[in-house]
Amino acid sequence: MNTLQCLTVLVALTGATVAMAQEKSLPGIKSATIAGSCNNAASGFCNEFTGSSYKSASAQRVCEGQKMIFLAGACPTDGRVGSCLVYKGKSTESHNRYYTKFPGFGITPTGGVAAAAESQCTKLKGEWTPN
Repeated sequence: MNTLQCLTVLVALTGATVAMAQEKSLPGIKSATIAGSCNNAASGFCNEFTGSSYKSASAQRVCEGQKMIFLAGACPTDGRVGSCLVYKGKSTESHNRYYTKFPGFGITPTGGVAAAAESQCTKLKGEWTPN
């Protein structure tokens, strides 16, 4: 999988994130928990659904649709190089987590993994935090 294909996967995940947010939720109730995470260890990427609009069942459906592993809680921390907070403060908020294998499939990004992940975060208009 090349960098363009990895970007396509992330764009698909972002679209799925917005679609999940359109599900009905109780007005005025903000969740402090993670509804679930989609993990793809082979590509060095995991997405935590933290916005109040997310439900565990819908997060699991997104993961299955993207051929990713559903985690009932947070993404792993081992090997993480950084995180990208997208839709900060909104009901669709999520954390994209990047790992040493990003973008996966044996590709070594020019400038290093953290720089490639940060660049992708910038394209998503997210807030980058190195680990």
